[in-house]
Amino acid sequence: GETNSPFMCTPQSFPPTPGARSFVMARSTQFAEDVLFLARDQLRVEQYSSSLNSKTRAVAAALRSQSRLAVWNASDTGAGIALTCGQHCAQKTGNTLYCSTRAMVPVLRNCPIYFEVAVESASGLKGDMASLSIGLSTQEMPLNTLVGSWKGSVGLCTTGQILDAGRWTSTANMSLAAFGHGRVVGVLIYVDDGTAFTTWDGEMVNATVSFSVDGQPVTSLAGGTDLTLSIPKEEELYPTVTLHDASTKVMCRFCREDMQVLTRDGIGAQEGEAVFA
Repeated sequence: GETNSPFMCTPQSFPPTPGARSFVMARSTQFAEDVLFLARDQLRVEQYSSSLNSKTRAVAAALRSQSRLAVWNASDTGAGIALTCGQHCAQKTGNTLYCSTRAMVPVLRNCPIYFEVAVESASGLKGDMASLSIGLSTQEMPLNTLVGSWKGSVGLCTTGQILDAGRWTSTANMSLAAFGHGRVVGVLIYVDDGTAFTTWDGEMVNATVSFSVDGQPVTSLAGGTDLTLSIPKEEELYPTVTLHDASTKVMCRFCREDMQVLTRDGIGAQEGEAVFA
């Protein structure tokens, strides 16, 4: 008989056309992928709960108590973005010029945090041009805005330019900083509560941010890799991606086990400091 379930179809209710059947099968496959990714993420949280590092144990306990995971946040994602693979993968599906998604978990404060975003072709065809920006933002930034164009946000664009709170910054080697499909963008961030200062907008703190592409740190024209972003002290910073075209999908890598670059030189970290994912 008929069934309302999107995942189980009887012979009578199974769609008769090839296109409809393909849609049902793809939806069932997506459901299975989501379950597998969710199980893996929950097992990782359990593993981190017994870590020798006290900060890692504290974060795992917070994730468990708040029912959060290190994935894109479906509740903080623009209407024109579809999340798949247990909310690890984001792809633009709408017609809005800019569609953004933020992570479910904000970056930790007062310690170096590193994460990666892998850029892939949604169609698998060669020649597709990627157009997106990867960076950080507070929840003040609207989701139909390019990350980096809003105050308290910064992003590295596919052109190799950095957009920092509405200001464009050219990099020393645009060909190395520019990225497209098949590339991995790394972001190293340090939110320092010890830098608090008072402005007309209230109390602010500084965050030091640096980018890398495939393990090559992005250098500014001034010769350094770090830039300073000021955010309200009471606000949190979240990994953020803005998608401009539908030919691209991005996969977040917020856990060490998924990361491609694991050397200090590759992520731009200082010697002797512990870096957390």
